[in-house]
Amino acid sequence: MRQDLFGDLFAKEEFYWWNVSKREMVLTLARETAAPSRPQAPIGIDLGCGAGYTTKVFDGGWRMVGADVSEDALAFCQSRRLTRLCRVDMTNFALPFKTGSVDLVLALDVIEHVEDDLRALRECHRILKSGGALVITVPAFMSLWSPWDECLGHKRRYTAPEMVERLRAAGFDIKRSGYIFFFVFPAAALVRSIKKILQRDAASYSSDFMPLPGFINAALVKIGEIEKWLMTKWKIRFPFGLSVVAVSAKR
Repeated sequence: MRQDLFGDLFAKEEFYWWNVSKREMVLTLARETAAPSRPQAPIGIDLGCGAGYTTKVFDGGWRMVGADVSEDALAFCQSRRLTRLCRVDMTNFALPFKTGSVDLVLALDVIEHVEDDLRALRECHRILKSGGALVITVPAFMSLWSPWDECLGHKRRYTAPEMVERLRAAGFDIKRSGYIFFFVFPAAALVRSIKKILQRDAASYSSDFMPLPGFINAALVKIGEIEKWLMTKWKIRFPFGLSVVAVSAKR
C-alpha cells in the first residue's frame, strides 16, 4: 500500500461513507454469526487493521488484536490508544497465534494483497476455534481494475463465487456471501473509468476516497444503511457490487 494513503485513511475512516457503510455491514454480520455469548469477551483478530478505527469499534464486543504488516499503520493504532497490536508477516502469511485460539477473524480488504490467497485463508482457519467465524471483504470484478488497485498493492479482484470456492477449499462452511455497495456501483464505476483514462500512473494516482460535501457523504451513508437493512433483514442478495463480503465458520 502506498505509504501516503495511511494518513488519508486515518483522517477519513471514522466518518467517510465507504468506511462507515462497510464497517456497519461487517459489524452486523459478525454479531449475527459470532455474537459474544460468554461472560468474558471472546478474542478477535483484525488482520490488516490499518489505522485501527474498525478494531476500536469491535473492541466493545471482542477482545480485539490489531494486526498489520505496516509499522505506520500500527503507529496510527497506538494514537487511537489501542494496546493489543501485532506486526505480521504478510509475505509468507504465518500468523503468530496459536492453533484454535481465536473466536473471530476480520480480513477486511486483506486477502487481495496476498500472493497465495488460499494459504492465507487456511492460516485464518488454523487460528480459529471450532465454530469460530471469519468475516471477509475483497474488491469485486477484475473489470474494475485500475491504478487505484496498484496504489493499494492488490494482486487481484474477485467475484462472489470465486471467493466462496476459495473459502470452501480452505475448510470453511459458508454462512453468507454476496456483494455490497450495489446502489453506488454505476456512479463509482463511471468515476473510476474516467480516472483510469486521465490518470494512468499509480505513483501519482489520486485517492478514490475523494473529499465530498457533508450532505453528499451523509446521503451515501444513508444508502449504505438501506443496503444493510435489505441484506440482513430481508436476506436480499444483490447481483453485483463494488465489494464481495463473505461470512464463514470453521467446521
